[in-house]
Amino acid sequence: MRPLFLLLRVVVVAWAMVSALWLYSLTQRYKSSRACPYSWRWMLDNLPRRVVQPVRSTVDSFHIDKGHTVLELGPGPGYFSVEVARRLGPEGRLVCVDIQPEMIGALRHRLLQAGVTNVLPLAGDALGLPLGDRSVDCAFLVTVLGELPDRPKALAELRRVLKPGGILSISEILPDPDYQFPDVVRDLCRASGFRLLEHRRRLFGFTMNFAAS
Repeated sequence: MRPLFLLLRVVVVAWAMVSALWLYSLTQRYKSSRACPYSWRWMLDNLPRRVVQPVRSTVDSFHIDKGHTVLELGPGPGYFSVEVARRLGPEGRLVCVDIQPEMIGALRHRLLQAGVTNVLPLAGDALGLPLGDRSVDCAFLVTVLGELPDRPKALAELRRVLKPGGILSISEILPDPDYQFPDVVRDLCRASGFRLLEHRRRLFGFTMNFAAS
């Protein structure tokens, strides 16, 4: 048990150090945008993250059902996308919207390698989602909310595209440089017409699920 505990400590310290370096780089080189730049995409899929935020157990909290149409906002290179797409099955569809075309290109490559065909990757803005009203059953964001320049407007867009009663799932994890505290997420979503259904606390973070009014 002790070697495992020491390994976990090493992983967590490494995650914190790399995230601090990431924050400094973003502050110095990418002042006009808070989104993780394409050149730093390796920060979104690495061993420390897989230990702290495992793909399968995190996706378990998104309320993903077979046959659903699901929106993933800010997928980056697709850390969660393949797992979600497989759970949706051939009759379901995952729509991935990222503001950076380069990230969408990396996502397409990952999906091709995994043999996943029920995903629609789109380059688009969270403040003007390229989707119709009431067109998705569920939407999820993982460490994305704090990167959005106008969070109330983005949440209004998410509410627009969700079906009545649709689920919005928001996950945050430390030490992400744009970490949003649970109270902030709850109040923002309530003000945008979402009702809190569930608050799952996790190691260094949480997942909150809301229902669209």
